[in-house]
Amino acid sequence: MGERVLPLDLVYEILLHLPAKPLCRQRAVCRPWRSLLSDPLFIADHAARHPGPHLIASYIRNTEHDILSSIIDLSGQIIRQIRRKEVETVNGMAAGLVCIKTVHNGSYRLLNPSTGAVYHLLDRLVQEHIDRGLKLSDYCQPVLLFGLAAGKGEYKVLRMLEHRRYIESLFEVCTLNRNRRAQWRAKPHPPEPFAWNDCTRVVIDGVVYSLNLNVYYSFARNGQVTMKDWIISFDLDSEEWRPNIRGPSSLIFDAAVDTLDGHDAPTGLIDIALTNLNGSLVIVHHLSPCADMWFLMDSEEGLWVKQYSLQVEPYKNHGLLYPLLVLDDGRIVIYTTNMRLLQIYDPRSNTFTDVVSLSRCSAVGMYTGKLLTLDGHNQ
Repeated sequence: MGERVLPLDLVYEILLHLPAKPLCRQRAVCRPWRSLLSDPLFIADHAARHPGPHLIASYIRNTEHDILSSIIDLSGQIIRQIRRKEVETVNGMAAGLVCIKTVHNGSYRLLNPSTGAVYHLLDRLVQEHIDRGLKLSDYCQPVLLFGLAAGKGEYKVLRMLEHRRYIESLFEVCTLNRNRRAQWRAKPHPPEPFAWNDCTRVVIDGVVYSLNLNVYYSFARNGQVTMKDWIISFDLDSEEWRPNIRGPSSLIFDAAVDTLDGHDAPTGLIDIALTNLNGSLVIVHHLSPCADMWFLMDSEEGLWVKQYSLQVEPYKNHGLLYPLLVLDDGRIVIYTTNMRLLQIYDPRSNTFTDVVSLSRCSAVGMYTGKLLTLDGHNQ
């Protein structure tokens, strides 16, 4: 009696139920399976069956292992791993891209984990700055903020270069092109100085937001903050600075003073983070024993609403809470920086549930790509 063969439509349906990790291994079974599992229609159907959410965790450096990033689900299960052969570090994530620095030569490029596209960034100043006698070696490690510009759907990068002796900061923009190194274009200074630390800047829908450094200075000098100049923003589409955004008028700070980048600043202000939460700009203010989350409702009016107040452990134990996503049932997915721990907070019961420890993690963000389109460097 001959072997019984399952109908192709039934095989298709069975494969759609499998997670991405075993499916990627099945591509090696035979050419027909590889063809089916790489077909854009199958990839789209699988993505619809497994909508996530998924997160991407990038690691400090891949010297001990060749794993640069991992795609994980909300149970903490690793779905895919992004592997690289060179020794690299991750310097940021946004809009589905991962910014990578190669350790041996200091070059930067952006990787799209979904498509495998790699965008190389030119490691020199624009000619306008070179003609002024400026040298890239006189500046600190660049801050690269990137996102998808709304107009033409192009990826753009804002490069900020802080002078080692605080003489002059430079700002340059480029449009990413996979086939050649992206060329930088000089841009004017923002209306107010940037805060340079990682937690005080974010890119949402092609707009760069950063906390105004004068917020720190004003409090340190005068004991008060001018709310009208809280947030500085840059539109990647128009490549222009937007008007500053006023901060929450009822937000209260700790009057204790500490040091930030060699300047006095209130510790209450240091405990502030900016984040992208479900497409909204959010200020997270840590004032033990709470972490308040202020959502921007109207940028022109500077209207903020405090939607959550999380009861947390003291700052020294818990670290900064970095919210990543509000789930449909109201729970909040959070990454805690000090403990490098992914947690889910339930505001109804005021409880934190540990998901997974990310001990070597340098950054965590939402993964927006399709799981089956990860490139050949991935496992």
